[in-house]
Amino acid sequence: MRETLEREGWFRAEGAVPRELCAALFAVLRDDLDVPVDDPDGWQRYGASDIVPIWGHQAQWDIRQLPSLHALWAEIWQTEGLWVSLDMVRFTPPWREGYGDALPIHWDHDPHDGRQRWVQGVVALTDTEVGQGGWRCIPSLFHERDAWPSEPIVRPWGEEWRPDVSGRDELELPGRAGDLIVWDSRLPHANSRNVSKRPRLAFYIQMFPPQDDEERDVRIGCWRQGLCHPVWRWRPGAERAEPWPPAELSRLGRRLLGLERWPEEG
Repeated sequence: MRETLEREGWFRAEGAVPRELCAALFAVLRDDLDVPVDDPDGWQRYGASDIVPIWGHQAQWDIRQLPSLHALWAEIWQTEGLWVSLDMVRFTPPWREGYGDALPIHWDHDPHDGRQRWVQGVVALTDTEVGQGGWRCIPSLFHERDAWPSEPIVRPWGEEWRPDVSGRDELELPGRAGDLIVWDSRLPHANSRNVSKRPRLAFYIQMFPPQDDEERDVRIGCWRQGLCHPVWRWRPGAERAEPWPPAELSRLGRRLLGLERWPEEG
C-alpha cells in the first residue's frame, strides 16, 4: 500500500471497514440527526457537497479505532504512533439545477510546501457508483509538479489551490460500503457531481503523527465536551455541543485521540 501510494498518489482498500459499522453510522444519521438519507422530498435542504455536523459519536469512533485501519496508516507512516482526525460525514443528494455543484479539483493546502503532507481517506458508508458524487482525482498531476500553480486563488474566506485540468484525464472511483480510498494530499482531488438517483454518504478519516500538547488538549476537550474541532466550527451546525456522552475508547482509541501517549512519545 505504501509503495502504491508513493507511485500513484492513491489506493483503494476494499472492505476496510465492516459493513455493519457503516450501517450503524448510517442509522445515526437517519434516526438521530434526521438526515433524509432515503427521503427524496427532504433532499432540497442540502447542498451538493453538504457536510453533516457529526464528529464525536460512538459510531464514528468505532470506525476510527479499528486496529486494521491503524495498521494501514502505520504502514504508510512507518510508525504506530499516530493520531486520528476528528472529521465529519458527507451527504450528497442527487444534483439538480440551481442547487450548486461538486467541488472543483483542488488541493487542501499549498502543494509546494514540503512541510505539509497529509494521508487523507474517505470511507463509503453505502454502495457508491460512478456518477453518484464519489471521489475523483487527476492522476497525471501527482508527479507533474511543474504543472502545479505557483500562486493560489485568493478568496474572501482564504486561499484556494486549483490546477488547470484542461486536457487531462480524470479518474472517478466507485466503491462498496466499507471501501476506503486513501490519497496523498499532494494529489489534486474532489468529490464529483451526483447525477444518479441516490445520495452518496461517506465518512472522512485520516491518521497522522502527533502534534504538540496544545493541540492534544484541544482534541481531548472536543471529545469530553462533544465539541467540533475549532478548525471546522465555521461550518453550519458545527458550533453546537453534541447531545450524546463521550464515546467509549479502546486503548488504541485513547492513543489515537491523544488521551494516552504512545510509548515513543515518552
